[in-house]
This record gives sequence, structure tokens and C-alpha cells, in this order.
Amino acid sequence: MSRIARGNVETMVRDYIKKNPELIISMRMGILNVSKLSRRISQEEKGYNIISIRSALNKVFMENSTADTVHIDRLLSESKITLQDKIMVITVDKKIDNLNFLSATYLTDSIVYIIDETKNKKLDLPKNAVIEKNVSSLHIFSSMEIVKTPGFVMKINERLFSYEINVLQLISCSNETIIIVNRKDAIRAYEALMS
Repeated sequence: MSRIARGNVETMVRDYIKKNPELIISMRMGILNVSKLSRRISQEEKGYNIISIRSALNKVFMENSTADTVHIDRLLSESKITLQDKIMVITVDKKIDNLNFLSATYLTDSIVYIIDETKNKKLDLPKNAVIEKNVSSLHIFSSMEIVKTPGFVMKINERLFSYEINVLQLISCSNETIIIVNRKDAIRAYEALMS
């Protein structure tokens, strides 16, 4: 008798897929070779029956239908996306008073401000401030439905990745998402999200 019970095979397969989220994308696109993936998992996860692995993969495949992807695509297409230049990212170790910022993220040992350069003419920054210029902001305003929709931010990252755009900062809170990219990539990033 196999050392692994059927329920444990499904748990293992689900855990494997969670560690490799690109598989979910392939499943939803209908381009995943289940037999080949079953063999790969069987080689990596010793002691599991390949037929049981294939059966568990098929079950997970049926659960991860394209309906989720279509729903996320619809939510993104209905979102309002604005592109803004003259953005600056400032990282400091203490709060800056009288700073007009778009976003402030308080980390363990620093604060990251995203600011509009045009609204902050005279900056009195600490000497140890790290400043990123030549960046742009993509601000995505979505329906509140995204709060209950897993994968929305992942879809944004997938699209930017497909255009080979590096995300410098990403803040997602409630129904707003702010993405900071290099200014040279801003138009392409906007196009990626609008496609």
C-alpha cells in the first residue's frame, strides 16, 4: 500500500500549485500538459502515485476555470487608470513634516513616500534620504469588488511582466492600486494595463 493516502495526494498537489502559481495561469489558459506535470511532480515529490497525482491535478484544473480570469480581466478593464509623471519616491528613517504626499508606507525601519514633485517645490530632506527620480505612477481606481477577488494584483503584475516592465513600488489598499515604474516604461505600462 502506498505510504500516502488519497486525501494527502490532493493536499500535496494543491500545496505544489500554490508554490508555483504560474501553473494556475497555464491551467486557466488551457495550455497545461497534465501528464507531463504529473511526471514532474512525481519525480520531485517521491512516494506519490503518478495516477493519483494526475487525478488530483484534473480535479484542481476543473476548479480553476477560466471564469475567474474573465472576471478579473473585466474588473481591470472597468477600472480607471491614470498615468502621472513628475513623481518622486523618497525613503527616510523618520517622518517628514509638511510633506504633500500621494502615499506613505511605514516599514519596520523606514518610511517610503510617493510624492508629486509639482506640489513639493521646497523639500527639506534629511541627508540620509534615498531619492528615486525619473519615475511615473500608475494609479488604478477599481470597484470595491476587487477587495473580494483573489488574483487582481497578480493579473496586474502578469501584464507588466509580459511587457518586461519592472515594478519599483506597488501599493494596493482597498480598491486603489498605485504602481511606480521607471518613467521610460510608463507609456508601455499604461498600454499593458489597458490591453
